[in-house]
Amino acid sequence: MKQISVPPGALKFRLVLTVFLVIILILVFFNYTNRISVAIEKTSIQQTKNIINSSLVVVFATYAAKGELDGLNELNGGNPFIYLAENDLTPTSYQGEIRTENLDDIDPGWYYDKTDKKVIYKSYYDDQVYIYSIVLDYKDVNGSGRFESGIDDYQRLYFR
Repeated sequence: MKQISVPPGALKFRLVLTVFLVIILILVFFNYTNRISVAIEKTSIQQTKNIINSSLVVVFATYAAKGELDGLNELNGGNPFIYLAENDLTPTSYQGEIRTENLDDIDPGWYYDKTDKKVIYKSYYDDQVYIYSIVLDYKDVNGSGRFESGIDDYQRLYFR
C-alpha cells in the first residue's frame, strides 16, 4: 500500500497558521472584553448619578418637612457623597475630597473637588474625566443671588 507523503514544510505551515489563528482569537477576545468593560463603567456612572438624584429628592423632602428650604443653598455645589454615606450608598470607587488643579495626578474613581465644588469621575478604562455638580435651579425673583423660600420660585435640585 502506498503512503501519501507530506510535502516538506507542511507541518511548519500548519503550526504557524494555528498560532496565527489563536493570536487573532485572543486579540478579538481582549477587544471585546475592553468594550464590555467600558460599557459596564458607563452604566455604573449612570447608576451612581441616578442614586445621587434620588438622594437629593429625599434631602429636599427633609428640608421641606422641616420648613428649612433656605438650607438648599448649602447643597448648591455641595458634596453629594455626604448624603449617600448616610444610607451606605457611597460607591466603592469614591476616593474622598480633594483639592487639585491637575486631574492627571489622581487615580481612577469618584472625587469631590473642594476647590471648584465639583464632583469628578476619572475613568478606569479610557482616561476620560467627567465633571458633575449639584445644581439648585430657581427663579431669583428679588435678584439676591441666593434661594429664599418665601420669595423665590423653586424649580428643582439635580445632579448634572
